[in-house]
Amino acid sequence: MILIVDNHSENLGEITRILRKINVKYYSIDQSSPFTRVNVKKTKGVILSGGGPNLDKFINLRSIRANIACLVNMDVPILGICEGHEIIGDACGGIISKLKKPSKYKSLHINIIKKRGIFKGLPDSIHVYESHGRFVEDIPPELEVTAKSHKDRIEGFSHKNRPIFGVQFHPERSGEYGEKIIKNFIDLCSKYKKK
Repeated sequence: MILIVDNHSENLGEITRILRKINVKYYSIDQSSPFTRVNVKKTKGVILSGGGPNLDKFINLRSIRANIACLVNMDVPILGICEGHEIIGDACGGIISKLKKPSKYKSLHINIIKKRGIFKGLPDSIHVYESHGRFVEDIPPELEVTAKSHKDRIEGFSHKNRPIFGVQFHPERSGEYGEKIIKNFIDLCSKYKKK
């Protein structure tokens, strides 16, 4: 069972469509939900969706408490998409910056730097869908960059010691390669043994 933390993404239906397509059961909770609504024993992985609150120095932790609770309390693979990616970066001590103008690309070219984890089996570069107003400008030592854009912006990272992954783009709207990323994540969830 996959838990989706709904950060009020307009693309939530695309995530659930892919999960249904590959016969994966899921349930979702709102970003502001208390952690008591999470079924820890049945949950094999967590997807932190895009959308939601602005991440800046005035971040409202109450509005994203389910995201933080999952990062702190769950020993399962976690995938952050767009806003979820930024939440992970922020929670780990990275720097989140606001774009002067929101970025929207139907086909952004990115380079895969580390072809493992969620990027296993993908080519060296792919085109993805991206739409966001903030980005992870810098990451702490416990995270490593796994993908970058042509502007040298961080498009993907993974945690060095935990199965935590983030992507700035939207794999749920990025065609076959995006579906492959989500499938790779689900495979990692099915193989992961809790400590």
